[in-house]
Amino acid sequence: MSDVQPAAILVVDDRREQRISLAALLGELGEEVVTASSGRDALRCLLQRDFALILLDVNMPDMDGFETASLIRQRKRTEHTPIIFVTAYGDDTYASRGYSLGAVDYILAPVDPQILKTKVQVFLDLYRKTEEASRHAELLKRQAAQLRRLTDAAIAIHAASSLDELLKLVADTAATVANAQQVAVGIDTPAIGDSAALGRRERHAVLRPENTALELLAHAALADVPARAVRMGRDELEGHPRWGAIGRDDGALPLRGWLAAPLSSRDGHPMGWIQLSEKRSGDFTAEDETLLVQLAQMAAIAAENTFFKEVREASRVKDQFLATLSHELRTPLQAILSWSSMLRDNPSDGTLVARGLEVIERNARSQTRLIEDLLDVSRIVSGKLAIDRSALRLGDVVEASVEDARPAARDKQIEIEIERLDEAWIAGDNDRLRQVMGNLFSNAIKFTPAGGRVWLGVASDGCEAEVWMRDTGVGVASEFLPHLFERFRQADGGMRRSHGGLGIGLAVVRHLVELHGGSVRAASDGEGQGTGFYLRFPLAGSAPSEHGLAFEQAAERALGVPARLDGLRVLLVDDDADTRECLAVALRECGASVRAVASVREALQALDRHRADVLLSDLAMPEEDGYSLIRRVRARPEAEGGRIPAAALSAHVRPQERARALLAGFDMHLSKPIEPADLAAALRTMAPALDA
Repeated sequence: MSDVQPAAILVVDDRREQRISLAALLGELGEEVVTASSGRDALRCLLQRDFALILLDVNMPDMDGFETASLIRQRKRTEHTPIIFVTAYGDDTYASRGYSLGAVDYILAPVDPQILKTKVQVFLDLYRKTEEASRHAELLKRQAAQLRRLTDAAIAIHAASSLDELLKLVADTAATVANAQQVAVGIDTPAIGDSAALGRRERHAVLRPENTALELLAHAALADVPARAVRMGRDELEGHPRWGAIGRDDGALPLRGWLAAPLSSRDGHPMGWIQLSEKRSGDFTAEDETLLVQLAQMAAIAAENTFFKEVREASRVKDQFLATLSHELRTPLQAILSWSSMLRDNPSDGTLVARGLEVIERNARSQTRLIEDLLDVSRIVSGKLAIDRSALRLGDVVEASVEDARPAARDKQIEIEIERLDEAWIAGDNDRLRQVMGNLFSNAIKFTPAGGRVWLGVASDGCEAEVWMRDTGVGVASEFLPHLFERFRQADGGMRRSHGGLGIGLAVVRHLVELHGGSVRAASDGEGQGTGFYLRFPLAGSAPSEHGLAFEQAAERALGVPARLDGLRVLLVDDDADTRECLAVALRECGASVRAVASVREALQALDRHRADVLLSDLAMPEEDGYSLIRRVRARPEAEGGRIPAAALSAHVRPQERARALLAGFDMHLSKPIEPADLAAALRTMAPALDA
């Protein structure tokens, strides 16, 4: 009997001595006996708690036993509570009325103690069996509900498209099935197979809601994931050796309990955890632990499947990207080589020459953009992409970008219209913003059918500026829209791609905009409904009241107009004859006097014989390179050209190459290929005398 909880018996009798006698007799059974002196008193007791059995006197003043029984039976909670009438009246009429009110027995007083105890024991045994059956049914019902939740969760978890989505689902499910207020879920991806294929080492975690102690426990668990489930109450947590590292200064425990289950890979290695704390009522139970272990097993399998799916997808994207890259590099090269051959065979056909040069230039620019985008992606991944800020008027950048895009738009009879240009100044990098607009225009023109329309503008609300661009193009399917700014993703991927490109332009756009402290979003009503891009930038404040030389040069570069270099004497050094000739012609058209040489030796001889205002030198040259040249120049006295302004020109565009050039003695580092307008603007900044 020690393991059985005492049952409660209610004894109702208006006679005090009878109540005491019955209570003493029934107390010998080891049960809890509660007494009531009237029907009303009995009803109050029944409102406060449940009873296994009621012994009810029939003859009581105010409210007799029959009336009391009738009221008891009318209440839903007590309608099936057994009632034994105890009375001195042996009339069959009394007995019949008692049974009609639902009495289970009718005992005559004086009561035989043994008979009473035997009858009471029968009903107590029946009560306990009924309660056990009820608890078992409730347990089965609860387990069925938990099983349904786990089944639904399993379906959702295995359908998750990413590890992050999977973890959120696991966190929600774990908190629900165990009725916990705090949940932490984490996974260490290197523990799932060989993640070298993705080259990533990530730690995914979901903490909901924020709880410092649980977070610290989570970090501890991630560093040393238990091989089995762990369940601790408050006392166990307080005595745990790690508690000192996460307790508050006052020693109070912010967690009332902790339940954790490991996520293990197929080969048995730990790869993550699920942790719960703060059960909404009571302590975590063995049943909670069992459910959490089952959820952890499902989550582990799903996590491995999701990870390997991501690895396969990354491999597929890589293969597709390499195939696309080959196509994108070879296509413009074919056009350049073919037109070069035709121009060589027909040098006197002016119309053909003009057309050929236009095609060659367009394809060369296309390759340049392609290479720049690839380099930018590399810089983004390594965290080395930087911007050079200056005060810029967004309208100038937009207008210049429109002019850059018009030739390609004309080829497809696409109309470009500027709807609005609010006055908006930002702190930005002109070249990078031109790159952003160029990538957006490239997309708009590429994906808009002939005869379509592209419209854009700049709006300012006093705090931020928004640049928008919309088109009447093919649009974007709703399911692809969230992936639009991901690297190497294209809506028409595969061998039957209807449009060119590597799928990196918009990824570069997003990163460049974010480097400016801005944001970018895309919108489309679906396929065939066109696409809109919306860029927001923080304003730099009021526009400068006086535009000095820096703003003039920025405007000249934004508009693509070469700066005038009238009278500027330039010493140009480049071992490549074609590049040397091209740059010399471009600078002479800007008014500069150019002396072009092919080596360091010739450059030093030219400095000995002729005065120069600016030195422009390639870095990678045979025998002696540009670094050697600038060191030898800087070793000269000022009267012999030792302080001449010098710019390095190189196809090596990494930050360390730029730093090396500046440390060697150059005043500026310029990247190949370079637009004539940009080159002229750069040289103009090195010769302030031109602006005197």
